[in-house]
Amino acid sequence: MIKAGNTPPRHFREPLRAAHQIRRLVFTGFRKCCYPLQKFDSMEGEWRLAQVLEDDPTVQRWMKPAPGQFRIEYRGGHAYEPDFVVETDTEKLLIEPKRESEMDDEEVRLKARAAVRWCRHASDHARQHGGKPWHYLLVPHTAIRSQSSVVGLRGQYTVPPGRDAP
Repeated sequence: MIKAGNTPPRHFREPLRAAHQIRRLVFTGFRKCCYPLQKFDSMEGEWRLAQVLEDDPTVQRWMKPAPGQFRIEYRGGHAYEPDFVVETDTEKLLIEPKRESEMDDEEVRLKARAAVRWCRHASDHARQHGGKPWHYLLVPHTAIRSQSSVVGLRGQYTVPPGRDAP
């Protein structure tokens, strides 16, 4: 559960003066988020992506999963939990915004492979039960801008099945 402490929640559209304060803040004001309060680890990646998701007309709902809500195993049973789960009109997405300098990190690649495998299994299940397909996006923070769209990010940063992360 997200707690605001002594500081009242702040509207997610309210500009931030310093990126370093983002982890201490709790945000509110979402229309498409599954939860009324959210915390973000980064301004350039997570906070900005939340704004893109809220603005995108194809997004039905999104969330930052709670710990343990999405347990994707990688490297000998370690748990990977994606930053964002998004449902659009036509599909479901696991989206991982990453600092551009971390995109080639071995740990990031291992998690991406596990997430792609998870999406493949989830898509197979969805196909059998009339659900939407799943895809994994690994997005560098520099690609997330106010004018970004989920379709644009998906077209450029989907990690395809059977391929290593970028």
